[in-house]
Amino acid sequence: MLACLIAVVIIFSQDAGYLNVDADQSDLSVYLDGDYIGTTPITNYSIEPGEYSISLYDSKTIENEYWNLRSASPFRKLSSIWQLTRIDAATKKVEIIPNQSTKIFFYTSRINRAPTLAKCVFGGCIGGIFGLGILAGVLIASIAR
Repeated sequence: MLACLIAVVIIFSQDAGYLNVDADQSDLSVYLDGDYIGTTPITNYSIEPGEYSISLYDSKTIENEYWNLRSASPFRKLSSIWQLTRIDAATKKVEIIPNQSTKIFFYTSRINRAPTLAKCVFGGCIGGIFGLGILAGVLIASIAR
């Protein structure tokens, strides 16, 4: 009986893991699954093992951008899309392992550059579609002659 009790205690008691969050800029707010845990740098933040989302943006900001996508004017919707790419770049999934330290580093230049990269991809897709249309038109015109 005692052996069973010891086995249950061992199975259900996991040691905490540790989270370290840093960035190339100090004093950035850090959110763990939407809850504020401090500002960068965060060192040896004790946390239960498991998967978490670490972000430099709070849930309210994300929710506001989502609602702008649903109900705002077309130009505000586009602005929200670009803001969501910034939020995505400033959010990372992390797995905390017992008795181990997990390190996360954010580069603010990458976060700030994310909307520009998304605009380039978007513009490239649109440009590609128009380019294919022009190419198809030229091909059809040359075949028709």
